Amino acid sequence: MFGMKDLIQQAQGLQAKLKDIQDDLAQKTVTGSAGGDMVIVEVSGSQEIISIKIEKELIDPNEMEFLQDLIVAATNDALKKSRDLLAEEMAKATGGLKIPGLF
Repeated sequence: MFGMKDLIQQAQGLQAKLKDIQDDLAQKTVTGSAGGDMVIVEVSGSQEIISIKIEKELIDPNEMEFLQDLIVAATNDALKKSRDLLAEEMAKATGGLKIPGLF
């Protein structure tokens, strides 16, 4: 039977594990792309944009709205992959248990 001390120790262990996951995710990267890889966005596992690469032929003053749409699409693609990576790592840490507010 678990006592309060055991629960606190488990919570502290989970907290340490989650901190390790956050540190590990900050080192991982995912990429999102749009326009057949004409726009590529690289995002860290901690949801920070690392780089945006745009093919030169897309830079046309008459097509700026199209370019902006591709940048948004590539960024959203990369952020989704980053969130998926976070959810996958958290599921490993929690044994698949969904803990509200964690991810």
